Amino acid sequence: MKNIIFRVLAIFALVFFTGCQEDDLVKASPDDLDSSNYWESETNANLALTTAYQRLNGGTWSHTEVNYVVENFRSDMTKSGADVVANYPDQNAFSNYNVVDNNTRMETYWNRSYNGISAANTVIHNVENMTEEQISADAKRQIIAEAKFLRGYFHFRLLMNWEQIIVFDFLPQSAEDLLQPLSTREDAWAAIERDFSEAAADLPVSYGDEDRGRATKGAALAFLGKSHLNQLDWTSAATSLKDVIDLNAYDLVADFSSLFDGSNEGTNVLNTETIFEVAYTFNEVNGGNVIYAGIPNFAASEMGGWEAMLPTQKLLSEMKSEGRISSEVGTVSGLNKFDDRSYGTMFFNDDDVNIYGWTYEDWFGVGNDKPGWKKYLHRDELYPNSWRSDINTPLMRYADVLLMYAEALNESGSGDPIPYINEVRARAFLPATTATGQAGIRQQIMHERAVEFALEGQRFYDLRRWGSAVMTDAIINSGKPGASNFSFEDDAFLPIPANERLNNPHIN
Repeated sequence: MKNIIFRVLAIFALVFFTGCQEDDLVKASPDDLDSSNYWESETNANLALTTAYQRLNGGTWSHTEVNYVVENFRSDMTKSGADVVANYPDQNAFSNYNVVDNNTRMETYWNRSYNGISAANTVIHNVENMTEEQISADAKRQIIAEAKFLRGYFHFRLLMNWEQIIVFDFLPQSAEDLLQPLSTREDAWAAIERDFSEAAADLPVSYGDEDRGRATKGAALAFLGKSHLNQLDWTSAATSLKDVIDLNAYDLVADFSSLFDGSNEGTNVLNTETIFEVAYTFNEVNGGNVIYAGIPNFAASEMGGWEAMLPTQKLLSEMKSEGRISSEVGTVSGLNKFDDRSYGTMFFNDDDVNIYGWTYEDWFGVGNDKPGWKKYLHRDELYPNSWRSDINTPLMRYADVLLMYAEALNESGSGDPIPYINEVRARAFLPATTATGQAGIRQQIMHERAVEFALEGQRFYDLRRWGSAVMTDAIINSGKPGASNFSFEDDAFLPIPANERLNNPHIN
């Protein structure tokens, strides 16, 4: 699927992003493609769909320096590293809550999300108009469903970051069509839910090995459930998330670390947990590699990294908050490990931490207590491909489905959330939770989500869903530089980019 997702042909880009005036005396070759004859085969429709998938890829630099910045730096458990603090004020602004409307990282995130929506709309609009002679009914239905899923996802990620967005659930046919007003939040959620629901109805539960990684029914239902959850519609969320569980298509993998070190990605047939992800590869695709500048951005300076981002001490404290209660025995005889997720997420000063065959103090120095990321570093060698990375990024995991379902059950009072919490804990070699009562179980879910999804773009949005008091307390007391700048009213959502306001007369 990595090759399918990123097989973006130059001829396709030429067809859709350039134009010309044809002189009546010039005869065009019947073999030349243009927008009037491109949509005549299933092959071309799939290539256009590939372009929409490709928009998930932030690019060699923007994957970590835009997407990770927007989705992770504002949480209480991720902060700017030394390189960002010294050299990239537009990134550091997310970590210290000083994002303004002309921030370049924010504007790039906004624009690229709408590029993805445009690519999806191009597929939906044109494939809907293809005839039975040009494409089979089954292929037509599935391609449109995949494109609707992607359109829903790009709108979803916009709405998670901005209080109001422009909804494009159609393909603009004129410059005037591009100038749309901001939708209400309710209307935007309705459009997103519609796309995920319609996609789920027509998507398969699974694919053959060559197509692993394409959007599935489970992916659409999981993001539908997540959409309901973030509107505090607990009953609808529980219904959609239970539908994912009842597909019996997913399970937690035994090795938590393998999900993030390139050894067990979603494109691997043995991976039963990753429901949807962004794929990268060092294999050549149209003469190039689909990789990103990942390793030095994640790696601490003591490990030779650029150190763009670091875990906070608060995250480490949360990881260790239950004490050494894991049933997995560490390297020190008789010494049980902390929560297994701590060892899969970060490097920290502990006898059971192994960093490519060396101890923590070998790398970081005696007496150091600085945590560094382990997630998204390769398993066996720190720099197998210099500064570049081909490690996939999970966007939805089954662990998220289980914990979201537990939260929906707990808040709605419609079922027992404990078994789903314990399923996630068991994978981390932890005993069953002792939490009782709605408030106690809520706190347990908050803890599990904090340690399960560190650096996966979840924490900031979880805090906002749990309310202004919870979010403000968590961030103000995070120990991050600039945390005192945080204001829920100003920082819970990002400002509309200045260029969007300047160029769109419908936005005040």
